[in-house]
Amino acid sequence: MTLTPQEKLNTLRWRENNYEDIIFYSYKVSPHDHINDHEMKRFEHSISSLREFNNEIPVYLFCDDPSLIPSHFVTDYSVKVKPFEKGFDHNHLFIHRWCNLKYFEKRSHNILYVDSDVIFYDDVQYIFNTYCTSQVYGREEFGFRHEPTAGGGRNIREQLDMVDIGIFDLGGTAPMYKFCMGVLLLNDNIHQGIVASLNDMIDLMDKVTTNQIFSPIPNRRILDEYVMWVILSRIGAIAGMFAVQDVTQGWIEEKHQEYFNPVICHYTTKQEQQFARSDEKYKNLIRDADGLMQEIDPYSTLPEQTIDHLSYDMIESMAEDHGVIASDVWSDLNPSLDEGGNLSIVDLEDGT
Repeated sequence: MTLTPQEKLNTLRWRENNYEDIIFYSYKVSPHDHINDHEMKRFEHSISSLREFNNEIPVYLFCDDPSLIPSHFVTDYSVKVKPFEKGFDHNHLFIHRWCNLKYFEKRSHNILYVDSDVIFYDDVQYIFNTYCTSQVYGREEFGFRHEPTAGGGRNIREQLDMVDIGIFDLGGTAPMYKFCMGVLLLNDNIHQGIVASLNDMIDLMDKVTTNQIFSPIPNRRILDEYVMWVILSRIGAIAGMFAVQDVTQGWIEEKHQEYFNPVICHYTTKQEQQFARSDEKYKNLIRDADGLMQEIDPYSTLPEQTIDHLSYDMIESMAEDHGVIASDVWSDLNPSLDEGGNLSIVDLEDGT
């Protein structure tokens, strides 16, 4: 959606009067003390960098053991430390953050969720003011269609089409970018639709992690993201993308190799050690990542691309010369129209 300058100004004024912009972190305590200690260092860097440019925007940090959070986060950075929201019965690590959205269920907000491995290089208000015409914004996960790094594997096109088909089969109604969840902006109370779908989210996580329903994701570490894409699509969220210039994903992206000036840097765990060595002030993030990787990331010992969770029919389809074809409305967020002005949907059974 392209707005005139006056339309953009009117939108911002309306949003300012109707929604409060907030920052939202969430952390589930690890059984490993060294990981908890490291996460607090990450939070320190992230929140202090945020406050360097903006002392007014509300910041929330949810933790299942709030006593772990250093007290100066409250006194020095005005962080609102909250316990996890109750009433959710599941053991899925990464969807706790979305369950904590229940705290904001009856509040009107634009919510920027960020992981602890995020650094701010400018006033975060720029993000809220710039990305305001869609209900959800993010960067796509590595390897997906709109993510700019090279690679993805020989069968990547077929796999991406399967993801779109999978979302459709699970009740999706809106085309959805395959967002990485490390930096995700939820505008115009779309979080309320997510909160209303949390039981469905837990049910889907239960089923995809136990192979009760088909999951086309070749990388098992991001099954929670796949479930979130389904939920966002089910509730009809209007999706947009952060520009590479404004929100990075990894250290350092090609866009910033000559001049590093993003608003938000999501340096990611995978590239954290390069980031930690880039500046003296981040040296306390240096650790024996290789030796501790099994505890830091249990998925690290699994192959990044696996097919053990794919059905026989899907494996056969991938092995054939022709790809599995997703409808235009799913493979491109600018869907084609037929002569009557209706969406042109490709039949998912025979590809015609």
